[in-house]
Amino acid sequence: MVAAAATAVVAPVLAGHDAARPAVTSGALTALPMPATPAAAEPTPTATTAVPAAAGGGPKPNPTTTTTARRPAASAKPKRPGPGTVQFFTMPSGDGDGRRREFWVYRPGVPESSDLPIVYFLHGYPGNEHAVSESGLALTLEQLFASGVKPFVVVAPDGQSSPRRDTEWTDSADGTVKLESYIVNRLVPAVEGAHRRDRAHRAVVGFSMGGFGAMNLGLKHPDLFGQIVSIAGYYRVDDPDGMGQNDPRWMAANSPDQHVPAGAGSRILLVSAAEEHDPLITGEAQRYRRLAEAAGQQPALVVAPGPHTFGLVLAQAPTVARFLAGGW
Repeated sequence: MVAAAATAVVAPVLAGHDAARPAVTSGALTALPMPATPAAAEPTPTATTAVPAAAGGGPKPNPTTTTTARRPAASAKPKRPGPGTVQFFTMPSGDGDGRRREFWVYRPGVPESSDLPIVYFLHGYPGNEHAVSESGLALTLEQLFASGVKPFVVVAPDGQSSPRRDTEWTDSADGTVKLESYIVNRLVPAVEGAHRRDRAHRAVVGFSMGGFGAMNLGLKHPDLFGQIVSIAGYYRVDDPDGMGQNDPRWMAANSPDQHVPAGAGSRILLVSAAEEHDPLITGEAQRYRRLAEAAGQQPALVVAPGPHTFGLVLAQAPTVARFLAGGW
């Protein structure tokens, strides 16, 4: 039901042909009922005491000064965001095939600004941006933000390419796939526009192959991403489609477990599926955490119930959102 609702509000995508800027189609999410705020969360009213005038028109008594306790401003009833919107965009990919690449954007119902955080979400393989949009992630986030979690934008690009579909979210050694360059040099500027974020308001999050990509991009571009979340990811090269063409320089550059010190200034969350059975991924979160601890870092680790499915992402969305809120 949730996935169907999310799909229903998205109109067909405009492919676009010649324009350099993204083509766009947008739709509004159905408003969700806002949860009632408990009475204890209401701000305490300030009590006032009237001072009676003196009898006979004589001099008025000195007013009695009373101190009334007020709740700190931070505990006032938060302003809830309105309904968000979902959009699909396309723009040139920069790949050797000359095609355009699509990406999906969820924006919460709050004003756009440089202080509104952005999460760049990388899907797994096989998958694409439509798998993310149809998962119900947007409505899951609507519910979280309505409950008081700090809202953020989510951008989910397509991580596939016709020259090589299993891209690992990198640039290929032969230059035919430019996915890393697309994200860093095209996607981030196009999405953020005049409201460019600093690294403190930008995170990269990924699932499975996207978990590898999130860690790889986050460690290679710490100037862009202040937070990294890898959900059921792995941290060594897995290259079935020959992105690196066995080039040792490419392999070294795209091995997160060889660049652990680069994460020293970033907040990192590792989420592992308790029922993980893929030998590429089993134990990887724990292995990376040991490497990070040896480098003097303290990444957070969550071993979550369930198997290696996108349901893990939805189930852990509250954990991820609250972790990110600690760094915004």
